[in-house]
Amino acid sequence: MAKRRYGFDEDKQARFVKEGRGQGHGTEYRPWLTVQDVSSLGRSSRIYSRKTGREHHLLSDMETALFLLFDRSDAVTDIREQFPLDREETRRIAADMGVRHPVDTQSRTDIVMTTDFVVNVRTGDTITLAARSVKPASELDKARTLEKQEIERRYWHVKGVDWGLVTDLDLPAQRIKNLRWLHEMQSLQHMTAPYPGYWDDQCGRFLACLPQATGMSIKQFVRLLESTQGFATGETLTALRHLAANKRIAIDLDAKFDMQVQVDSFGVAALDAASPLLRKIA
Repeated sequence: MAKRRYGFDEDKQARFVKEGRGQGHGTEYRPWLTVQDVSSLGRSSRIYSRKTGREHHLLSDMETALFLLFDRSDAVTDIREQFPLDREETRRIAADMGVRHPVDTQSRTDIVMTTDFVVNVRTGDTITLAARSVKPASELDKARTLEKQEIERRYWHVKGVDWGLVTDLDLPAQRIKNLRWLHEMQSLQHMTAPYPGYWDDQCGRFLACLPQATGMSIKQFVRLLESTQGFATGETLTALRHLAANKRIAIDLDAKFDMQVQVDSFGVAALDAASPLLRKIA
């Protein structure tokens, strides 16, 4: 998905290894490539995840979209982006295939190939790995793109890790739009507050008043909280987004948010099953 912004030679790749790039788990993981290292074909971003306790480096809108799905899923326990592949193994695979190994266009050095995401997936009491590559569907008619994807597929096949290719056609647009809207409200530390614990109090009032809202639309519930609980304009939606982002209430993530929807549609958030995108995609 991304092109390296600066040349990668042997010294630079050795420095990345020494820096611990591509190593660790959870909060300790460092991606092989960061947004500073590449010129992405789309909007790169850095997004904090409470799940992993660190900032993630995402090199395109598609990567961000898939990250949001993984971050939301209770089945996913760790997310590692821009995961480096062992270069000796990818060189061997390329040679077996009779194709060129990817090289840096400036230094002509064989690069360290990466997989966009490697995630830990919990199924019952078992944790397994899944590797996912992200590509626009329009790129898949290019022979060179397919060669690189095949190198990656064979790499993970040898390791017994489920690998799949995710395209823009696989990504649920409305769910991702809603997750973007919610994710920025996972934490309310960036919001102004008249006293410590203010937003905890407001969210508590929101939940306490829900039983009174039977038959009300969200818009009517907003007016109720503003008239009886002292909510300022906009605070009800802030609380709603925060509660939904943290799965304390459930909203329909696959429907466009509508202020006319009845509050009765809110529910106690259930555990999210593994996304279909965690199943093997050929």
